[in-house]
Amino acid sequence: MTDPGGTRFFNIPIMCGIAGIFSFSDRFGALQPRSAKLIKAMVRAMAHRGPDGMSLFEDKLITLGHCRLKIIDLSDDANQPMHDAEGRYVVVYNGEIYNYRELRVTLEKKGYQFRTHSDTEVLLNSYSEWGTDCLQHFNGMFAFALWDRHRKSLFCARDRLGVKPFYYHADDQRILFASEIKALLNSPDIRPRADSDTIMAFIQDGVVDHTEKTFFNGIQKLPAGHHMIVNRSGMAISRYWQVQVNDEIEEKNSNLEHYAATVRRLLTEAVAIRLRSDVPIGSCLSGGIDSSAIVCLINDAISPCVKQNVGEHQKTYSSVETHPLLDERRFIQSVLNQTNADSCWLTPNPSNFLDELPDVIWHQEEPFVSPSIYAQWCIFRKVRETGVTVVLDGQGADEQLCGYRKFTFLWFRELIRQREKKIFLRELFYAPTNWSYLLGGNLRHGLQRYLLGGRSEKLKAMLQPRWCKISNRVEGLGIHAAMADRIRLDMEHFSLPSLLRYEDKNAMAFSVESRTPYLDVRFVEYIASLPLNMKIQFGWTKYILRHAMKNVLPESVRCRRSKLGFDTPIHQWITGPLKNEFVNTFKYGSFLSTYFQQDILIKEFENLCSNRTYLPDTFFFRAFILQKWADYLGVS
Repeated sequence: MTDPGGTRFFNIPIMCGIAGIFSFSDRFGALQPRSAKLIKAMVRAMAHRGPDGMSLFEDKLITLGHCRLKIIDLSDDANQPMHDAEGRYVVVYNGEIYNYRELRVTLEKKGYQFRTHSDTEVLLNSYSEWGTDCLQHFNGMFAFALWDRHRKSLFCARDRLGVKPFYYHADDQRILFASEIKALLNSPDIRPRADSDTIMAFIQDGVVDHTEKTFFNGIQKLPAGHHMIVNRSGMAISRYWQVQVNDEIEEKNSNLEHYAATVRRLLTEAVAIRLRSDVPIGSCLSGGIDSSAIVCLINDAISPCVKQNVGEHQKTYSSVETHPLLDERRFIQSVLNQTNADSCWLTPNPSNFLDELPDVIWHQEEPFVSPSIYAQWCIFRKVRETGVTVVLDGQGADEQLCGYRKFTFLWFRELIRQREKKIFLRELFYAPTNWSYLLGGNLRHGLQRYLLGGRSEKLKAMLQPRWCKISNRVEGLGIHAAMADRIRLDMEHFSLPSLLRYEDKNAMAFSVESRTPYLDVRFVEYIASLPLNMKIQFGWTKYILRHAMKNVLPESVRCRRSKLGFDTPIHQWITGPLKNEFVNTFKYGSFLSTYFQQDILIKEFENLCSNRTYLPDTFFFRAFILQKWADYLGVS
């Protein structure tokens, strides 16, 4: 690729694994051989993230490790750990800074010279120029650790929305960090012990990744939008970015066409910048408005400079189901007909799910709330099998644009809270037009979770007595928060973090890079600034996105009401071909005995199979996956 000035640049996505050990003690020098051995083991545990090479760096107090997934530049110039020109800074980095070209031009004007064509070197020089404020200049997904050899200080950071992971364990002697939990478990000092608070939140409310804690006691996450500074005095974690969601119902003199044009421009730019690659690119396509918009925008953006990556006809990957409530094939076909894209279709089945479950859990590392994650697992495997290395995905739009069913109830409650009687009556009039959308969910289970507190007497009866005393729900769940606060909470705690974890682990299991245009910082900040009625009104969710995609999307997709996404028929699976496996797991699972009275759990599961309980299918799946997680990862 060539810029208008004639300079040839290469985009080098570094979808890799990072690891490090920092010692607070001067005794580290004596421990370095042992630390180097441990770092090698940590990096090898993440070889799927970067199968093309492993490198180490050692200095007083610290050892850094990196495994690299080579995509374009096969030379050693872009290897990590990477030093800056003066040799002061050393970095290990996982992710991609999409606007690295623009930053490189800015830095060159300031006198910086570059030895490579990588965004890693742009990161190094950005830190040299702006210090910790370099994070404000980055538009991308990243997790990195940068060592200052002069100050003996370590600077670690994670991108604004937490697309890329960063786990760590700290004690009074040292801090260990890595891209994956399994790398940390290589340390003899870190045992795979369960964190009961996290498990109870999972059992009770079905939440994961909602705090900095993990399911493993003593292993934490650096939160999204935070950085961490570590030196011999200790460690300090600070927030450098937080989304600010506008809580106005509507703005006076608002201009719908201006809003729509800006949304379309920002999303188009977000897609275009994620087409910067010299390797094959594809797209996940569920048939919903989010992924369909990306596929259609890519189709419009295909130009000679990206045809080598996308192809004359872009490749799309879809998980489809024959179950009537989950069948999106007609919507997918509408997009394919309009774009003439190549398509790969697959349908997950419960037998293969059970066979592959050990691998899925090993890569995911923590429990998950439903088998729908397996559909995505199959998608990324197919991506790799077809020779594609990078895919674009529609993750993040639902949280920002009120795409989930709960936001309809939150919208009415917000109108009452702000005493918008006239708008409330208008929305009540339009509500029946959205009825098919609401019926797509299980209203009874939704009310049980969001209105009744999610802690029924039947659930209490299943728990061991010691856990029944814990009655507080996860703070912020339900429909009682202000709507703008709930949008922010879903982005920071309750929805997006878990989806990003699933996607990162599933993609990296097959050495695939997944890119998320809806999480472009410019798009996120603009959507957050819009009044609430640009996100939901007149019976429509994602209101402004639908307007922005006029003449881009097929009308059947742009105006569809149903809400699905890659999913699996969970009730049919667990009460049918997987029933015996569930019963045996509930009966003999030693880990479950810590939390459940297993005879009552089995009885209630039998009631589910006979449609005689209001507890959701996902509750029993959570109990099942907890035991399998403990079995496969040796958790006590």
